[in-house]
Amino acid sequence: MALAPLRERRKAARLLWPFLRVAGATPAAAEALAREGIAPCDLARPDTRIPHRAVMSILDAWIAGTGDEAIGLRAGQGVEPGDLEVVEYAARSCATLREAIHCAARYVHLVDEAAEISLLEHEDRALWRVRVDDGVPQSRASNDFVVACAARFARRYARATEAPLEVHLMHEAPADTSAYAAFGAKLRFAMPHNGFVVARAVLDRPLLPVHAAMREAFEAYAREQSERLACGVRQRVREAVIGRLPSGETSMESVASALGVSVATLRRRLHDEGTTFTAVVDDVRRELAERHLSHPRRSIGEIAALLGFAHAPAFHKAFRRWTGATPAERRAQMWS
Repeated sequence: MALAPLRERRKAARLLWPFLRVAGATPAAAEALAREGIAPCDLARPDTRIPHRAVMSILDAWIAGTGDEAIGLRAGQGVEPGDLEVVEYAARSCATLREAIHCAARYVHLVDEAAEISLLEHEDRALWRVRVDDGVPQSRASNDFVVACAARFARRYARATEAPLEVHLMHEAPADTSAYAAFGAKLRFAMPHNGFVVARAVLDRPLLPVHAAMREAFEAYAREQSERLACGVRQRVREAVIGRLPSGETSMESVASALGVSVATLRRRLHDEGTTFTAVVDDVRRELAERHLSHPRRSIGEIAALLGFAHAPAFHKAFRRWTGATPAERRAQMWS
């Protein structure tokens, strides 16, 4: 039996905000977003996630549209507190830079499902690296953003102002490398990862202090978000539909709004999980119908209303489509 294709990895739309700040909404980038069914308002939604390959296409479009080969470096250098949301909050609440890197490694999937962060320590040196594990070719802008953003974090929260020993980048060396001079380090291009080699002692640098309760709260929230993401959008849609059935507010628009995503994003994410919104609603209604029918005192009309049907005949029609029997026939089978 053939294996099902792997779901395409996604990135949080929030990662595009630093690029928007430095480059603006160029026509080329707007067209790239539109091709993916992404509206500008989607970028403001915390849960909006964009296919990895599409993000690389958008970044390349930004470079082509602006002619700014260093846009990734400028975007990373301009990252503002909170741009990386829960991953940043949890990491910056750690005691040392080493702990912060390990924390980011645990939760990076909340903003980038294709990224893998690791820290390799040996003797007096350490390699802080970010790898991509889904085979999607990386835009130079993305590679530059990763290293500039990491350096920004270390400076902002650990006051690490010393230059790294080496800077590693996945893309080939450009003709002009002057934009990287600010790192003050040896540059190594065409590497299998992005990252830095630093003096191991730098990892012991304490981060700006935060209250212990805040650290616990951010770590707990990151775990909660991770578990929520792992359960999949289908389960979240099920929960939203169940809560809305009695009121009849089960349109895709209302559920998408409740989940904080656009209709296009919700449709795409359900497709990734091999289902559709209509199929999820049908499954929920059928499951609840069977449960309600097991209670003999509950009338067919009452059950129809609880499932969000406008009238009993509509429920009859749907139930026969699901099971080949009427609700009354099914109830009789249960109690025979």
